[in-house]
Amino acid sequence: MGFLNKCIMLGNVTRNPEIRYIPGSGTSVSRFGLAITRRYKHNNEYKDETCFVDIVAFGKTADFTGEYITKGMPVLVEGRLSYNTWEQDGVKRSKHEIIADNIQLVERKSTSASYSDSSAESSFSGSNISNNTDQNDINEEDIPF
Repeated sequence: MGFLNKCIMLGNVTRNPEIRYIPGSGTSVSRFGLAITRRYKHNNEYKDETCFVDIVAFGKTADFTGEYITKGMPVLVEGRLSYNTWEQDGVKRSKHEIIADNIQLVERKSTSASYSDSSAESSFSGSNISNNTDQNDINEEDIPF
């Protein structure tokens, strides 16, 4: 039996990406938040339920987020779910986050943009960047079929 860990999320960026670099290798790491809202009807009344998710990107994808993504922008994120645990002040803590493989800018429905630079919307909407692995890095024994 094979396993699949794939997440696809469409939402709004809740905070500007924070870029850091891994010591030694210099690989860039980006962290930002994403808000995904689900609208549903309950007793003839529409309600919104918002889920907040932390997104982490590495390498070229991290560089892309630092350059083009700002708070409030709608983005589509493809990646995998990761579970982290740590101890802080003697208390065990944990959280889930999405490790992004691909991030795409999404155009808003209305023509009025709330971004700081409206030209970025028209220039980069639909753009994407992904961390594609080299075909030589794939082990044939890991392929589930």
